[in-house]
Amino acid sequence: MNRHPTRLDYTVPQRGMLVSAQECCFFLSAASGSGGLVSRRYPTRVERAGGYLPPGPRRSSPVQDVYTCRMEGNMEDQKYPLRVLSLGAGVQSTTLLRMIIHGELPPVDHAIFSDTGWEPQAVYQHLEVLKKECEDAGIPLHIVSNGNIRDDALNPDKRFASMPVHLRNGKGDAILRRQCTAEYKIKPLIAKQRELAGLKPGQRCKEHRITTIIGISWDEMQRMKPPAFSWIVNEYPLVDNYIKRHDCIRWNEEHGYPPPPRSSCIGCPYHNNHEWRAVRDDPDAWADAIDFDNQLRSGRLGDLLAPSEAFLHSQRVPLAEADLRTEEDKGQGNLFDMECEGMCGI
Repeated sequence: MNRHPTRLDYTVPQRGMLVSAQECCFFLSAASGSGGLVSRRYPTRVERAGGYLPPGPRRSSPVQDVYTCRMEGNMEDQKYPLRVLSLGAGVQSTTLLRMIIHGELPPVDHAIFSDTGWEPQAVYQHLEVLKKECEDAGIPLHIVSNGNIRDDALNPDKRFASMPVHLRNGKGDAILRRQCTAEYKIKPLIAKQRELAGLKPGQRCKEHRITTIIGISWDEMQRMKPPAFSWIVNEYPLVDNYIKRHDCIRWNEEHGYPPPPRSSCIGCPYHNNHEWRAVRDDPDAWADAIDFDNQLRSGRLGDLLAPSEAFLHSQRVPLAEADLRTEEDKGQGNLFDMECEGMCGI
């Protein structure tokens, strides 16, 4: 018998059943084996510790505001809850922003971009375009940072927030635990939301202060998670409207926008061959990724990860030697989508 009685009756959604994004979060959480003790809005401390959204690792350097536009008025005069767009500057979140600007979705009070410091140049150029669009629409855009993920990894004076690099040793292959997303994406986002909510660091609050608008599309709804704190409610407009990633690309084209770039770190170990070849098309980014890959097996990182050898590519060979042909290039059919699932979850 289940040790934990169910607090809320639920029905597992069937194919074709209409459910909201909030309900999907609940269904996914209940299916994970929590015994039904799941709140759609306020996950308990035990639930958060169970892997929904791990707290960011402690660092000596504070989260910093890199850029803020059109921040007007007194925070004490704010009326809650505020609607805040988590802007990754990729396909889905860019489409959300533009749908909001075009009046197809409810307006937002703020937008936040967490800068890892290692995005492709195309993303930073695209971000400049979004700055202007936000300014014209009267949406305050905040660019926040918790440091440069690449430089910090190589700096012996900085704590290494581990990346999911591919390990090889005499006992077998493995993937290193991922901490970089929590450190460089989620932590600065939450810190800025806490500030906008009028809360001090560590202050508890059960009042709904922030609604986070997240650009997860219908075809990747498995990435939805309950919020980290009780004062936050997550909202997934693309899921609620059954909008997939290719729908976002088509929407931009139909409204006269060029396709937004994919937002991810240059040296993300989650890249597939399709994405590594896109990095290779930019000589500077490719040289940067190869240099970092080489440093994974020497110097500070080599010592930290010994006796294992670490690689950015899943083939566990130096990036410069990796075979970047797709399955189709090799004459094999591929039944799977080549698009990345956006592992950072922002």
